[in-house]
Amino acid sequence: MRKHAMAACLLMATLSVCAQTHEKDSLRVINLQEVEVISTRATGTTPVAFTNVSKEQLKKQNFGQDLPYLLSMIPSAITTSDAGAGIGYTTLRIRGTDGTRINVTANGIPINDAESHTVFWVNLPDFASSVKDLQVQRGAGTSTNGAGAFGGSINMQTGDFSLKPYAEINASYGSFNTHKETVQVGTGLINEHWSFDVRLSNISSDGYIDRASVGLNSYYAQGGYYNDNTSVKLITFGGKERTYHAWNYASKDQMAVFGRRFNSCGYMYIEDKSGGIHQPEIDYDYGVKEADQLIKNGGTFHFYDDQTDNYVQKNYHLLVNHTFTPQWRLNAGLHYTTGDGYYQEYKIGRKLVEYGMKPYEVSGENVTKSDLVRKKAMD
Repeated sequence: MRKHAMAACLLMATLSVCAQTHEKDSLRVINLQEVEVISTRATGTTPVAFTNVSKEQLKKQNFGQDLPYLLSMIPSAITTSDAGAGIGYTTLRIRGTDGTRINVTANGIPINDAESHTVFWVNLPDFASSVKDLQVQRGAGTSTNGAGAFGGSINMQTGDFSLKPYAEINASYGSFNTHKETVQVGTGLINEHWSFDVRLSNISSDGYIDRASVGLNSYYAQGGYYNDNTSVKLITFGGKERTYHAWNYASKDQMAVFGRRFNSCGYMYIEDKSGGIHQPEIDYDYGVKEADQLIKNGGTFHFYDDQTDNYVQKNYHLLVNHTFTPQWRLNAGLHYTTGDGYYQEYKIGRKLVEYGMKPYEVSGENVTKSDLVRKKAMD
């Protein structure tokens, strides 16, 4: 009897354990498939806020302004312009984030500067004329190349080859002596496999801000081989810019006295009506008042004529696409960017030792400070 009782207890315990193992748990474990990001473009099913901009939309407003100004009306975008006309040194912020955290690519190739991670749009004049379409993503996006996309991503695709030969000339003229001339030609498809396209552009503006002149030249050229399964495309584009400095902006006191368009960059001195030279520190309120009095008494501002930024940048892209089967595809890209230039500016009362120069004597007086022109070169 005791044996039967023990067996019955063991059977009940076993049934209890089995019952516990079959109870549904409130926590569910789901095994997800591996996801691989293979595109830099978002779609309707991608959890990213984005805006697509077509070539037709860009063309409607492309009168020489930099790309940030052509994108100024998309949600969460803020643009600035040193010269005030949208040409030259411009910036773009997305969701309040500056250019160092906006990932910019062209055909999947990073455009952000490798050192500062920002994009100097002044080095890409009239690039919009060669863009087929672009997508702006707000927030962390899908781009897999280049700088971190904390603020947003801008993915640009340049134009495809044309089946027929073409030639096109565009010109525009507007406020502040702003003008743009663009010439584009293409061979169409040659021998059913080859195609070549070239664009040349010239943009110039006096700028809204005083002396904020801009002179820009750019080119875009591409050549490619195409067949049913393979395309090989070589693209090169570049820009040359010369801009007068306008990055100081004007303080509230300066604008109240000298006007909204006042530009302190290149300031040298004020010459009074008797030929005397004065250098009031116009970055401060007391200096602005002194300068204002000198001007009212017949004085004249003098600025350095060659307070300019000069830079040349060239980009080279080699893109290869090959389809092995409908399931297997190869996309490869090589890129190289080179640049060279300098900027120079007038400096007032600088210590000579700052620039590796020794003090000198003039009429028995030891000179340790001097006005000078500082030039900074970079590549």
